[in-house]
Amino acid sequence: MEQRAQLEALVAGTWLELLWPVPYLLSRAGFSVDVITTSPVMRASKFVRSVSEVKSPEDLATLVYNRICGRAKPYDWVIAADDDTLRALSGLTWPPGLRPRLLPALSDGEYPHLYSKIGLSRVLQAGGIKTPAFEVAESCEQAVSAANRLGYPVMAKIDSSSGGRGVYECLCDADVRALEPMFASRAMLIQKKIIGAELDLSAIYFDRQLVHFTYSIVERNVSRFGPSSVRTYYPLQLVGAEEFQELAALGRALGANGFVNVHCIRAADGSGRYYIEADMRPNVWIDYSIYYGVDAADRVRDWFTARVCLSRESIGPCAGCSPIKIPYFLRLRLWELLVNRYRVWRFIPFADTRVVLSMLVTTYIRPLLKSLIPGKIKRAFKSMLTTTGVPIE
Repeated sequence: MEQRAQLEALVAGTWLELLWPVPYLLSRAGFSVDVITTSPVMRASKFVRSVSEVKSPEDLATLVYNRICGRAKPYDWVIAADDDTLRALSGLTWPPGLRPRLLPALSDGEYPHLYSKIGLSRVLQAGGIKTPAFEVAESCEQAVSAANRLGYPVMAKIDSSSGGRGVYECLCDADVRALEPMFASRAMLIQKKIIGAELDLSAIYFDRQLVHFTYSIVERNVSRFGPSSVRTYYPLQLVGAEEFQELAALGRALGANGFVNVHCIRAADGSGRYYIEADMRPNVWIDYSIYYGVDAADRVRDWFTARVCLSRESIGPCAGCSPIKIPYFLRLRLWELLVNRYRVWRFIPFADTRVVLSMLVTTYIRPLLKSLIPGKIKRAFKSMLTTTGVPIE
């Protein structure tokens, strides 16, 4: 029997929180994973074949380019793990035949929505995907006029941002006028606010075809418009055919390849789901469907080996299915982690043990030491962690 060649992936990024879950998922899908990053922590991952550490995002883009152009065998999948890395890689001019596989690239002219909220709104509207009514304003006066045409409340958003930064709710003209300094050098998206439940339908696509997605309701955010910290996930057996159809249409409209971070609002007035975010990169929740019995790695492997896509008809029976509330362990308060709120310890992905321990130390222990313990003891504690092999950024 002819043996299938090993799949290979290159993952690049500077934002550790988005980067570190990817190799574990890919390794289960049958990939050997190489990483190029600015973070020394990834050297501790047991799911990575090789790690190349660089000092700056500019060095990262250069090394990715040289690595890809210098290989005899192309990578099967190249993943930019954060917006800045995607911006850098998609803007490069690649030699004929060497553009990274499955990586969105501006040179194709198909991706005006890459890290652009304005571009995304236009693409969704043109593709027949329901999105809030919007206008583009290049000055504060234009924004006031747009808000009055759309009707308050509106959301004012700078064109390129993540993590809820640069997003403002405006209830009246005075709220819009308070944002006047934001218009100094850029246009802003003025978008009708949809009242309803925030949903995450983040997905994986290949060649614009839907391969995997999750359905969750956002229960809590780290800040008002910031990223989510607690979600209720619904197994896909509990999700209707309409959502599958919308996600499939979304992939075609976006020209999607790889991970897409999808957010929408389910309107309280019953008018449906309004799509507001579709970042072409992974998020921190990419591997959490495994906690209710669905492994995204299986679906990725099935596509690469047999081009299997996802449809409502391919979902199995709903024996014992029920929603499950899941927290993201690095976005809770320390006391919540200590008292196991939301049963958080059950949902910490300890498979990559040293990486997870490093992130727990960096997120919780290090700030606590900094605020409470004298410098001499802090240095001794850090030395102890280094001796035990836990990497500290």
